[in-house]
Amino acid sequence: MIVIQAQNLGVSFGEREILKNVNLAINEKERIGLLGVNGSGKTTLLKCLTGKLIPDQGQISLDNSCSLACLEQLPDLADNLTAWDIVMGSFADLLEMRRTLRGLEIEISQAGLGINKLMEQYAGLQEKYDRAEGYSCENTARRILKGLGFGDEQFTQPWNSFSGGQKTRINLGRLLAKAPDLLLLDEPTNHLDIAALEWLENYLGNYKGTILVVSHDRMFLDKLASRVVELRDGLLYSYPGNYSNYLKQKAQNDLAWQRAYEKQQEHIQNTEAYISRYKAGIKSKQAKGRQSQLERLERIKQPLKEKNIANWSFAMEQETGQDVLQVRDLSKSYGNRLLLNKISLHIKKGDKIALVGPNGSGKTTLLKIITGLIPADEGEVKPGSRVETGYFSQEYEDLNPNNTLLEELINNYDIKVEEARSILGRMLFRGDDVFKQVGILSGGEKGRLSLLKLILTRANFLILDEPSNHLDIESRQAVEDMLSAYPGTILLVSHDRYLINQLVNGILSVENQKLQYYWGNYDYFYTRLMENQSNNDEENNIDTELKLQKIKRFAQKEKQKLEKRRDKQLTIIENQISELENRKKELEDILSMPASYDDQIQLKNYNLEYDKIENCLEVAMEEWETLCNQIEESN
Repeated sequence: MIVIQAQNLGVSFGEREILKNVNLAINEKERIGLLGVNGSGKTTLLKCLTGKLIPDQGQISLDNSCSLACLEQLPDLADNLTAWDIVMGSFADLLEMRRTLRGLEIEISQAGLGINKLMEQYAGLQEKYDRAEGYSCENTARRILKGLGFGDEQFTQPWNSFSGGQKTRINLGRLLAKAPDLLLLDEPTNHLDIAALEWLENYLGNYKGTILVVSHDRMFLDKLASRVVELRDGLLYSYPGNYSNYLKQKAQNDLAWQRAYEKQQEHIQNTEAYISRYKAGIKSKQAKGRQSQLERLERIKQPLKEKNIANWSFAMEQETGQDVLQVRDLSKSYGNRLLLNKISLHIKKGDKIALVGPNGSGKTTLLKIITGLIPADEGEVKPGSRVETGYFSQEYEDLNPNNTLLEELINNYDIKVEEARSILGRMLFRGDDVFKQVGILSGGEKGRLSLLKLILTRANFLILDEPSNHLDIESRQAVEDMLSAYPGTILLVSHDRYLINQLVNGILSVENQKLQYYWGNYDYFYTRLMENQSNNDEENNIDTELKLQKIKRFAQKEKQKLEKRRDKQLTIIENQISELENRKKELEDILSMPASYDDQIQLKNYNLEYDKIENCLEVAMEEWETLCNQIEESN
């Protein structure tokens, strides 16, 4: 079943055509990855799908029964709301049902003859509440917040105390808890560490609804997507399968497209040459015929090459000695919080090492200590012989926001204006872009400028803190190729597992304020991590059987709660039946007395009440029988 469909969408901003006759049909349960270079129109398409942007042409059709939610900008929330409040707010309907059920329970306990209607209302609402798993919403909220990297102590923190990245994660958690039928996600992996990334992959892999996700995380798309759609030059192209399959198909399609274009161009040139040669001669009739054929020919558009950063070579001024960096017994605390505890590391010439760990574990702090930007509390940092360090900061601290792009290069390097303009152009800063102030650049633009400055240092030891942040997939691939070909030494912090997998030969993992070495790429690291986790489980006797027992205990507990609610309903109904039978007996005694027939009006009232009680008894007995059957079946 198609849950949403876009037909012939067209969107323009001024003279720039963003979307050109875009068609997209999303089927139920699909997991679609939406790709495209920065500025290709991905967010514009999402806004059209959500109704926040009315296209210039075309229409959007959403299935009436389908609920839709989109992860976009941060919501406007009260500063004093906690992370827990915000995620639990997604269960507002369930919490309202819960309050209504509690209110009905009180009413039923105090009700008289109107109890049947209340019981019927209670039973219907209780069934709806159970079907929606209302009893587990707190557990779901806790699981989501934990999975996204929040500790118990952060659950009660107010919204205004969180960083921008943390707010983005809470907003993602709010959306996951809402669990719409169609989930639209715009860069959900931003601000997630590797553990949270893998949790999100697993969560979305088991998601019951349909997903459309914009992401530049290649491994994320590989694991999640069942179809990839790409926006190129305003047009949408669809590829079945995950990201790896998309790469193969795209390469094949682009090659076929290029060959078809070249073949047609050759035909056009040959035809035009024939027409030019014979248009005035004996074969002029044939030439006119070919001219007509050429005019009717449907031209194949030249394959578009997306604008991308140039594939540079990192040149080094000189080579280092064999020992590039030694760190001994380094410790660092902030207040009472110990980040790094007597850690040591040794990096040798040619090593390409990734530093990984949870957000807030001290990765960036360690890089800043190594580069001398902040001091350690204790320990020694010793660079090797002839080491020249180039540092890429995820906060772009090396950029002067008041400089223009040209000034940023000319003021820091021995290059002339024309050379500066040329190399800025290779990083997609063209024309008047070079006169922009650094302070107004987007995150992706600042990343490209910082990367360019890093190349110009000619350093032989690169220390990189999230170099692929804010870059589209094509630019990430270019950075990956550059770093892979770099002959020097690299120490890298990144959450881009695809980049880590392709680039590094060793991983340093921050674990409990210490560094753990894993000599291999990300796949090796992950395998070892899972093995260690399995061994720890065995050592602590937390094996699969015990986990199943825990799940069973939870299920039994929920079953007991349900049985308790049913027993309570049964008691209420039995009390109601008892009251009704007592009143029925009273009326039968009254109606058996001859004096009752003296007042015909009163007699009529007795008979009406008697009939009503009989009807109520019949309904109550049916409810009692249904509940008894449910209790018997559950046992």
